[in-house]
Amino acid sequence: FPSDQMTVTPDRTSPAPVTKREIFGWCMYDVADSAFTTIIVTVLYAPYYSKVVVRDPQQADFLWGLAASVSEFFVALLAPILGAIADFSGSRKKFLGLCSTTIVLFTASLWFVGPGMTYWGFWLYVVANIGFAGGGVFIDSFLPGISNESNAGQISGRKWAMGYLSGLVCLAICYPFAANNIVDNASAEQVSTARLIPVIVAVYYALAVIPTFVWLRERSIPQALPPGETYLTVGFRQLSHTFRNIRQYRELFKLLIAFLVYNDGVVTVIYFAALYATTTIGFTAGDLTIMFIALNLVAAGGAFGFGWVADRIGQKKTIYISLMFWIAAVTTAYFSYTKASFYVVAVLAGLGLGSCQSVTRSLLALFTPKENAAEFFGFLGIAGKALAFLGPIIFGTISKQTGSQRPAILAVGAFFIIGMILLSFVNEERGKAAAQVPLRASN
Repeated sequence: FPSDQMTVTPDRTSPAPVTKREIFGWCMYDVADSAFTTIIVTVLYAPYYSKVVVRDPQQADFLWGLAASVSEFFVALLAPILGAIADFSGSRKKFLGLCSTTIVLFTASLWFVGPGMTYWGFWLYVVANIGFAGGGVFIDSFLPGISNESNAGQISGRKWAMGYLSGLVCLAICYPFAANNIVDNASAEQVSTARLIPVIVAVYYALAVIPTFVWLRERSIPQALPPGETYLTVGFRQLSHTFRNIRQYRELFKLLIAFLVYNDGVVTVIYFAALYATTTIGFTAGDLTIMFIALNLVAAGGAFGFGWVADRIGQKKTIYISLMFWIAAVTTAYFSYTKASFYVVAVLAGLGLGSCQSVTRSLLALFTPKENAAEFFGFLGIAGKALAFLGPIIFGTISKQTGSQRPAILAVGAFFIIGMILLSFVNEERGKAAAQVPLRASN
């Protein structure tokens, strides 16, 4: 980590010096929520929902895609306004705490979901995933206040790398409860054992997130409410103000549009990786564990290594490289018929995953005026969620209509190609320069 008293670009939020401990606390949030995304979203609960709860692979694909779409849609609606309220009220950590509480309670509640409880499993997961997606918006909004242009990529990369390694730790803890238990026509004893997995994830998350709330500073400074205003009306007014002055940060919003598209491809692969591996390739729980160990190790190295690369060659070029890995991954998945070839897919996806998301967030942080961080990361929430419902529902629908996941995974590649084209219109240097100028006052 940087020196204990790190100097960041002067901001108009909290002037307190940034310490190694505070950066570590920020990174620990990913240690916590990576347990959710690795175990619940991707590796173990998705196959459990398909094989044990629904017991119809094509119907499960459709419902799983729909659950992802519903939760992402709700976050897309709420993130910008809540971000603006958090900035004005100086309460980013409170909103982050609300999201964390939602994750813990509703992840643990998945314990109640057994065979045939299709809609209970659907809606409890939707609410838990809303907490997960919303928490990502608020934790990312702290990055502009604890980084500068020379280290934003490295700090963001460390956070993602720690998260991927944490996913492996939680997977190791949960695997004994999944091995030979998440299978078609599972016995009552197998189901009972597998149901403990969400409870373990909830406890793991609750413990890992403690350093975030102990050491991460609330750097947004609360402002006094104008007469007759509430935080809600101020939030809408601030958003209106931002939209009126959108041209001042046009590179930021061009980046968000590009991210909106290519992130949909990333989200879709995350949601369906385990289902594709088990249904199309024939992976067992043990095979999935090996695959995700490889994927997370590569992703951790990619997040850390490409964060270093981004600070030297530029974030935009680094994102291009990551999207090329994603295109290679989905193309290879389409042509994969053996477990060995699908392990290659995991390595390619890990390289793309580790670099794409962390570098995009570091570039957004460099494009963002610090006093509007939560609000602008709320727009990242829109960019990350506004189309994030589209990829999963397209995958699920194509899989259900064709009876095969292969054309569905190939269709995901279009999101990465279109995203690269849109990214080409972003001027990196102009976006960084614009972030140094405060948002113009309302007329």
